Amino acid sequence: MAKDWPIYFSRIFPVSGGHQHPGVQQLAVSHSGVRLVRREKGPSEDNLQVLDTFSFEEIAETCVPKGSALQLVLTSGVRFLLYSHRANQIHTMIEKYCLDNEKLQQKAAPHIPDGLAPSKIALDSWTGHSRTAGHQQSAILQSHTNTTLSQQQQQHHHQQHHQQRNIITSSPQPPEPPGHHDGKHSLLQFAMLHFRQSPEKFEMLKTADGSISGSLKVIENLKASKKNKGKKGNKENDWTWKEQVDLVKFSSVPIEQSLLRLEPGELSELAVECFAAVMRYMGDLSMAPDSTEVKCVYTILMHCHKHEALRDEVYCQLMKQTTNNKSMKPDSCQRGWRLFSIVAAYFVCSETLKPYLFKYLETSAYDKRRAYHGTATVCLQNLRKTFKYGGRKNVPSVEEITAISAGRNSKRQIYRLPGGTERVVNTKSTTVVQDVIEELCTVIGVTGGEMEMEEFSLYCIVEGDTFTMPLAREEYILDVTTELHKNQQVFYLIFCRSVWHFPLRLDSQLYVEVVFNQIAPDYLEGLLLIMPGEQLDQDVIYDIAKMAALLHRAADMTHVPTMKETKFLLPKPALTVRDVKPAQWVNMVQSNWRDVEMLTTIQSKAQVLDILSKWPLFGSSFFAVKRVSDPKERSDHILALNRQGVHFIDLVTHVSIICNLCHLVLQHKNVTSKR
Repeated sequence: MAKDWPIYFSRIFPVSGGHQHPGVQQLAVSHSGVRLVRREKGPSEDNLQVLDTFSFEEIAETCVPKGSALQLVLTSGVRFLLYSHRANQIHTMIEKYCLDNEKLQQKAAPHIPDGLAPSKIALDSWTGHSRTAGHQQSAILQSHTNTTLSQQQQQHHHQQHHQQRNIITSSPQPPEPPGHHDGKHSLLQFAMLHFRQSPEKFEMLKTADGSISGSLKVIENLKASKKNKGKKGNKENDWTWKEQVDLVKFSSVPIEQSLLRLEPGELSELAVECFAAVMRYMGDLSMAPDSTEVKCVYTILMHCHKHEALRDEVYCQLMKQTTNNKSMKPDSCQRGWRLFSIVAAYFVCSETLKPYLFKYLETSAYDKRRAYHGTATVCLQNLRKTFKYGGRKNVPSVEEITAISAGRNSKRQIYRLPGGTERVVNTKSTTVVQDVIEELCTVIGVTGGEMEMEEFSLYCIVEGDTFTMPLAREEYILDVTTELHKNQQVFYLIFCRSVWHFPLRLDSQLYVEVVFNQIAPDYLEGLLLIMPGEQLDQDVIYDIAKMAALLHRAADMTHVPTMKETKFLLPKPALTVRDVKPAQWVNMVQSNWRDVEMLTTIQSKAQVLDILSKWPLFGSSFFAVKRVSDPKERSDHILALNRQGVHFIDLVTHVSIICNLCHLVLQHKNVTSKR
């Protein structure tokens, strides 16, 4: 009975959940799983309350990114970072329980004799999970059949080909759920086609669906070897399946040449260097005196960045070292998968390797029985995103590599909103501009889908630079910031609205703040005013007076605007209009005060936006331009770009000189711009 109680027979460690999990004070580990615990102590009670429980099947990975930190990665992808001076001891204890749990599950699984596996047995059995040699052979040698066989016939069929070993092919199957082992695009198949040691032994034919078929040149020699048993010489006849299978399995010793058929010389040498770096990072090769974990990762990323041909090689090396990993180091495979996820966040592979690499990751990610399927899922997500956006363009900084090597997968990057408000967004190696725009749009209440989100942009403003740089949506944030940091430049990442087709969302407080703070400076500068003959229409005068009162209230003022204050509440050009004297402006603004003094600041800002949204130049992006078609008639203008088209407007009156979308081809009008 006691063994069923939540934290009885548990080893309880003092921990801190940090700012992410402030309630967690202790961690309990027992045969039944891991529990996050809080102590509730009062005058009459002293209890331990279980906040969360994880079985060992749910724990995909544990690591100690630094001496006092312990990270738990669940199969769901959720991560818990806890702090304790006993982190290493907790890590060792959980790993032992996970290993014992895995052994119990393996014992409980039904044993299938070699060669007798039914057709459901995985064909693609060299993808990151240990299988017996018999299963490997029966998987490879499953023959194509055009008729449906009973299970008994299939077993006989497997046995027959297990003995003959004379055909390698895949049988067509009906569609299966993701991650199903359909025999296509296995790592062994790729090795037979592309590894350096394979071509001379195989004659392969690759079909359109990715499967391979053909015969082994050595088959006849294998048969001949039986007849000539006992005869010496003819080393080719000694070839076995194990020789080929070992090419795609974990190796405890460094390779002497590249796995793939790379050009001899520098590339092959760099491939060997990368493999050594992989082994050192995984702990399977002792660190050189001048080497560190960070340097190992940096070496791999640097070489892959410089030499595109090495990317397939490194991916093959990582698949090899995470397949049937029998390392003496208990966390070798775990670290291999972590390195895999890092590389997948930076580089694409070739179209040739792509289906094999995705199949490898899908098989490992979708099978929850596998020890590292959680990290494999992260790898798969990273690789999909890398293919979507093309991968990182710049070599990451040492600081970034240090962080991800320690398990810190995101950086707290500051993004500014109009008005100076700042938002922190956790930015990963794979985060692109589109991700940040989507997250900030969600924060301010833009929920109209992708089309509405496309009206917002991210800009980079570099201190001392006259240009504002819009960032492309597929750009990686850390590519941008790393380059700027390297050049020791001070910069700001600004989020704002750039297109104005969708209506305003005046019911969202933060949305109103963002758009108001973006529009107000242009309004007060006078860019939204149109003044034919340098005069204002009566309706516009009424709007300006009403908005002046609203702006006063928007600044959280509770008194009637004074003459001195009114001057700063009006657009600059309005002060120069001859028909309206300063005293008249003050009277009109003060007469509007009674209607707005009871509004909140947000209501006042929303009303300002509502009035301005009806003005013709609302929602425009303004650019200072110069007309240079005739040297004698050089003149300054303003280009206003909005949903009505492209407007070249007078510098003072803002009356349109040209308004036609066709004139977007600016070189035809000989226009130059500062922005």
